[in-house]
Amino acid sequence: MKRLFLCFIALFLLSGCIEKRIIDDINIVTGIGFDKAGNKQMIGTFSAQIIKADKSITNQTFISKGSLRRDLLIKAARQSSQPLVTGGVGVTVVGGELGKDGIKDILDVYQRDVSIGARNYFAMADGQAKKILQGKYGTIGTGDYLYNLLDNSVKSKDIPKTNLHLLLHDYYQKGKDIYLPILKQKGINKVEISGISFFKADKVAGVIPPEKMPFFNLLVNKYSKGNFSVPNHDDGKTSIKSFVSKHTFKIAKKNPSHVTIQIKIKGSIQEYTGRKLTKKEINKIQKSLERKVEKECLKLVKDFQEKNADPIGLGEFYKSRKRSFDFKKWENEYKNLNVKIICNVIIEETGIID
Repeated sequence: MKRLFLCFIALFLLSGCIEKRIIDDINIVTGIGFDKAGNKQMIGTFSAQIIKADKSITNQTFISKGSLRRDLLIKAARQSSQPLVTGGVGVTVVGGELGKDGIKDILDVYQRDVSIGARNYFAMADGQAKKILQGKYGTIGTGDYLYNLLDNSVKSKDIPKTNLHLLLHDYYQKGKDIYLPILKQKGINKVEISGISFFKADKVAGVIPPEKMPFFNLLVNKYSKGNFSVPNHDDGKTSIKSFVSKHTFKIAKKNPSHVTIQIKIKGSIQEYTGRKLTKKEINKIQKSLERKVEKECLKLVKDFQEKNADPIGLGEFYKSRKRSFDFKKWENEYKNLNVKIICNVIIEETGIID
């Protein structure tokens, strides 16, 4: 009985040591933006949810200028009537100009900040991150709107997953470069994903436009979905939805400078215009999509090689297969790598055919 009483007293005393924060007494930051400001400084934009007495949500944006993320947060907090808490951050947006200069310092801070969860999505801005975070996107709050936009696109396999955990993993390991979706503001109340930025180390090296994103997905996602269209032989068109795809790398045994990327796609015909959809016509459609995938994916790989960026992780793959792998030699080897794309398409659902 005495032991039970002592345990109760200990729990009571310890509970007094825990910092309590009532949700009505804080401003929860759900989105953060970083932009280049000149003189080695950044502009920080903090989008906070303000919860009213009737439980409705409004947004308030706090903007500050400084050289370190911690300085930006401290200066922004001086503008707020309540403490700014970053534990609810769901999205971080980096301005286009800052991305060209490098995001190493930002990633370093996020790696050390335990208050920000690994679910946080990173994205690039087409222009200023500040403008995107100052937009009005409905009733759920700016940060939550942007998070849902990215999360839904990831779940539908339109873009590869780029949360904080995966981003830091790819950035700090050798043999693979990072990539981030690009957000573009379409008016004051709408944002769209307008492409993907790929990096060399911590700097933006190039941009993949939206029409090339399904092919990029095939190269980086182990299992991906996507929509593709191919012309028919009688001036018609076919829309094909991939419901599962995967890729594998294979190094030539006799010549390690040759690597084959094998892509397998299973899909269904969503729309079709032209002559009757016979089995012969389906075979032609499959071959047509195979040629298109091989052509477009090879274009992307050659662009990566020219810019010496490796977002698909060929360096990581070679390192896992070669005992004497040398990263110093790899940079030249990567540029001269002979890459071949082989695609196999199987259309499993077509509707009624003759």
